[in-house]
Amino acid sequence: MYKGVAMFTYIKKHWNIGKQIYGTHSWREFRRDVLHTTRVLRHKKEMELFESYFDSYSADPTLLKRQPGLYELMSRTFLYKGSTPKSRLKDICEHFNYLANVFTPKAIQSIYVDEQNFDYHDKNRGILLFSDKSLDINARLYFEPGQRKEGLMTILLQLGNQGIYHANIRYAKGLKGEASLIIGTIQGYKDGLENAKHLTKSMFGYRPKNFIVFLCRQLAIHTNVQSIYAISDAGFYANNHMVRGHKSKVAELNPIWEESGGEVCTDVRFYKIPLEELRKPIEDIKSQKRSQYRKRYKLLDQYMVQINENLKLYLK
Repeated sequence: MYKGVAMFTYIKKHWNIGKQIYGTHSWREFRRDVLHTTRVLRHKKEMELFESYFDSYSADPTLLKRQPGLYELMSRTFLYKGSTPKSRLKDICEHFNYLANVFTPKAIQSIYVDEQNFDYHDKNRGILLFSDKSLDINARLYFEPGQRKEGLMTILLQLGNQGIYHANIRYAKGLKGEASLIIGTIQGYKDGLENAKHLTKSMFGYRPKNFIVFLCRQLAIHTNVQSIYAISDAGFYANNHMVRGHKSKVAELNPIWEESGGEVCTDVRFYKIPLEELRKPIEDIKSQKRSQYRKRYKLLDQYMVQINENLKLYLK
């Protein structure tokens, strides 16, 4: 009798959590709630460990209550292809453990604001990494509920009030157990091509796509990460989804990683990216472009100093 009541309470609890995540206004939302509840019932042990972890999370014991969408990471194949509830539980714990080791509790609370109060129009959310008023650009670190499929934090590059590129990232233990940052995806924004062209010109030929990788590297360096990994096309969680009976490829990430000096790992779902960007020596650059590269390197050096100073406010 007691077990039956306990199970009913468990199902009811997760049914309500599913409604918080997906809503209740359409058949599609109802179906997702059913699937969520069914899956967490099937993996009850992992779910209990997941909840127990956040109950004892000293940096912010209320984090899971404020971010119920994190439950979805335990019921869907997110983060990378072939992930399981057990592997995702490990990934989540590794990320938040590392976060608590390097960031102050106040910083963590700034990154993970209450999900129900999250303002998608707020351009000053989270932590400021850098800003350049002369170019009207800035980058911020925060967690956006809608981006949890590929990572547990987001770096957003903005021109004025418009997003240019964002990277979804998380901390983890690397393939050799080392402290690592994993880039789950890099994505541009709809109708952002003209803004990207404008920013490329303003940054002396440095493309925003490369700049967002630069920002990931800077965060990794200043939070004492030893390696950077990135999810390959083969490892992207949605590249094996079926759309109208056919496998859908929704991301093409490999060219970005290879351009950044990345090499495919033995686990082909991942690339390993050099921690520091390789700069061309000035003497190896064509004479007519040397001035442009000098100005670019000087600009990036200025941003590196600013990122270091800004992050000091939030690191232990």
